Amino acid sequence: MAIIIQGFGKSLPLKEMKNTDFPAELGTSDEWIRSHTGIGSRRIASAEDTSASLAYQACMDALKNSKTSEPITADKIDLIICGTATPDFPGSPSNACLIQNKLQAVQAVCFDLTAGCSGFIYAMDTAAAMMERHHWRFALVCGAEVLSRIMDWTDRSTCVLFGDGAGAALLENTFEPCGLGIGATVLGTDGTGADKLYIAPDRRVHMNGRAVYEFAVSHITATVKTLLAKEHLQADNLDLIVCHQANERILEAAAKRLKINFDKFVRNIENYGNTSAASIPITLAELTEQGKLHEGMTILITGFGAGLTWGGAIIRF
Repeated sequence: MAIIIQGFGKSLPLKEMKNTDFPAELGTSDEWIRSHTGIGSRRIASAEDTSASLAYQACMDALKNSKTSEPITADKIDLIICGTATPDFPGSPSNACLIQNKLQAVQAVCFDLTAGCSGFIYAMDTAAAMMERHHWRFALVCGAEVLSRIMDWTDRSTCVLFGDGAGAALLENTFEPCGLGIGATVLGTDGTGADKLYIAPDRRVHMNGRAVYEFAVSHITATVKTLLAKEHLQADNLDLIVCHQANERILEAAAKRLKINFDKFVRNIENYGNTSAASIPITLAELTEQGKLHEGMTILITGFGAGLTWGGAIIRF
């Protein structure tokens, strides 16, 4: 039995906010933001955009991009999981239920999952386990955020970092081993760091940047080492490393500690900023569109975020 990924999709708001669009009174600049984070711009949700509507479009894109022998219609989907910290409703219904309704995926079991920026990896592993247990064939896993709506736009330590968007993956259960798909997976949590990155009751993001930076670098490094050991691989066996896009300096530091060429680390944070649970699937969808992710490749994905949480997986295509 193998759980393979048959398609990726993404959806991004039309509005682009460049670093130069921040007001002078914020006391920052394009040069400062780029040099400290690698971010040049981010997408901002319109009044009509919600995390669920963006997730729906990303799921539609994943279905359209499916590499299955015949088109997969929504009624064949058994499971929908949405990783998000910014759902349309504060509790229920879940974004996944809203996605199901728009897709008309009438057979799908649906729920949301909250694991901060690690949300897509947690959702993907949860989906894979449920597909095996219930002998389901198809699942849609997405990460979707409208973080612009929970920013304190007077706090330059956070508001310059985040953006909006959604990404999705179509998973298929092959019901027999094929040597492809989702391989070794690592998940972890350190609740003692819950106060380092959180959404307060005032619905605003609060972050201890230094603590999150140190946590992220150490856990990317440890996760990569653990996954390589689990799969008996060397870094040279990986075609790409796709990390959560939080800060380019974090990725540089992790690559240096791991002694892995930084070119192997995919970076698109310049264009999108930190889209939390959406960043990894957006990146995978973009790589596929660009022809940089294709059959025969082995990649490693890893994320970290509020909770504090972390995770990673080896995926073969």
